[in-house]
Amino acid sequence: MAEEEATVADGGEEDYDDDDEHHDLRSLLASEGRDFLVRNNGDEVKISELEGKTVGLYFSGSWCGPCRRFTPILVEAYTELASRDSNFEIVFVSSDEDEEDFSDYFSKMPWLAIPFSDDHKRDSLDGVFDVEGIPALVIIDKNGEVLTDEAVEVVRDYGAEGYPFTAEKIKQLKEEEKVARMNQTIKSLLVTTTRDFLLTSNFKKVPVSDLEGKIVGLYFSLSSFEACATFTRRLVKIYNDLKMKGENFEIVLVSLEEDESSFMDDFEDMPWLGIPFKDKLKEKLVRYFELEDLPTLVVIGTDGKTVNVNAVELVEDYGVEAYPFTSKKLKELEKKEEARIESQTLESLLISEERDFVIKNDGSKVSVSDLVGKNILFYFSANWCPPCRAFLPNLIEVYNEIKEKDDAFEIIFISSDEDEESFLDYFLNMPWLALPFSDERKRFLTRVFKISGIPSCVAINRAGKTVTKEARSLIMEHGANAYPFTEESIRQLKAEMEEKAKHWPEKIRHKEHSHVLWKGRREYICDGCGKSGRYWSFYCKKCDFDLHPDCALNADHDKVDSEDEKDEVELPMKIKHMLHKHTLVKAWRHYQCDACGVIKHGWSYFCEECDFDLHPECAFGNETTFKVIDDK
Repeated sequence: MAEEEATVADGGEEDYDDDDEHHDLRSLLASEGRDFLVRNNGDEVKISELEGKTVGLYFSGSWCGPCRRFTPILVEAYTELASRDSNFEIVFVSSDEDEEDFSDYFSKMPWLAIPFSDDHKRDSLDGVFDVEGIPALVIIDKNGEVLTDEAVEVVRDYGAEGYPFTAEKIKQLKEEEKVARMNQTIKSLLVTTTRDFLLTSNFKKVPVSDLEGKIVGLYFSLSSFEACATFTRRLVKIYNDLKMKGENFEIVLVSLEEDESSFMDDFEDMPWLGIPFKDKLKEKLVRYFELEDLPTLVVIGTDGKTVNVNAVELVEDYGVEAYPFTSKKLKELEKKEEARIESQTLESLLISEERDFVIKNDGSKVSVSDLVGKNILFYFSANWCPPCRAFLPNLIEVYNEIKEKDDAFEIIFISSDEDEESFLDYFLNMPWLALPFSDERKRFLTRVFKISGIPSCVAINRAGKTVTKEARSLIMEHGANAYPFTEESIRQLKAEMEEKAKHWPEKIRHKEHSHVLWKGRREYICDGCGKSGRYWSFYCKKCDFDLHPDCALNADHDKVDSEDEKDEVELPMKIKHMLHKHTLVKAWRHYQCDACGVIKHGWSYFCEECDFDLHPECAFGNETTFKVIDDK
């Protein structure tokens, strides 16, 4: 650090070595003309009063969400340590750029701060401790030794119990936590030193002891996440069903809402219990269970031990059948699923307790029994999905072509749309059938076929057995010829395609594009017909351009010989020519040369602003008539 960045109160100067882990607090915190820190009421406190204390440098800013969430946790720990006369102090090092923001944020802090006006010192402390992200809490002991620069995690995990933040203390706490995990009970999870109860949605207190001997789901949620809102609706139904059956089951909401009104709005519609909004236990539980996803449903067994770290997928897949959400129950369900697949029929896939029909886009119903004995394609898609919308015209064309040859074929649309209006708008474009909007069978079929992305097409044969889950790729590659999507028919199609490809040129020129197009295998949208494609393409290595083989190898293409390819490399991209006032750009096109009048299909130097072309031969015939343009 430069000398002027570290000065002592008497105006003297001291060098700092960033790697030195020992610091003199007066030299570290003072500036020329200032030997004090400030409180949020304006009082000045001499830096010398920190001598003999453990000091935490708190790097934070009002604009930072994680900082705003952490500050109340730190205030609670600080207040508790102050009540113990623990000889601990905190100094706020603000990253705010506006004094009003600084003052408002600092007003919530019971500790000291570097004055806002001393931005030079605040910046220099960032450099001394190599602060790359906030919040950050650096602990310096009474001898000036840096104990840790990761005290934010310690305070989050252990609160005031982390004091004095030494390596030995942290090791001790981790060992105690390990023992606590081994001896985990519902009380050790949910009871704190100040609270031994939970709340109902109408804010009645329920003792945590009432949950002993029950299966308990700890539900981590944030209502602003659509995934949480959707799962909550499903979980409410399952919870009510289990309660109706008299199951010994309870759920406890661990809300991660930052706004109390949002918490209240969310919680009031839930039939289960919850941890109070401002309770710091929620942060502890997030760390204790190493939360990674939202929503998360941690299941605690009747003995208070964790039986499932996240049962969300299990609940989504199997609903109330998943209870009590153990690994043993999951194995039972998977075994049952395997047996179901072996005996799969169209009826077993599409008939539920509530429904035995699908619908047309005019709203009329079609009985599942009318579809038995047909080849069926399940089309998983949604209006909001751009790849789905791009694939739809291709699928409609394929559907119509197959129906002309075989009327015993049908497609059933399975929507992932979020509202019925979008579903109907999309479905009106389709000539086939669909499950009604928000049909429970959609969830079942998504699980059965393990659909992880859309668009996706699953082919079912006349016997109701799954033929392939990759029918979309086959349609993109082979169109209607892929039908009926069996391994044998696809193997034959691929063999025929490979044989054809052997006779195609390796590279061509086409009037639709100015560069050489190369034969290759890839997934793409054809720039000729606009349809999706897969496997063989003639594509440009310089830009995003593709043509289906059928579109590429029509009358508008030419084979590329070595001399032609050489021309593409050697000819400059842009020139200025005495015959035209604008820059001329190299392109492969059909044109009439404005110099010699000859009509040609091939390389041209043309004007992008007006209708002007030159043959390369005319453009470069006289070295005094042109000038190469270098974009650099």
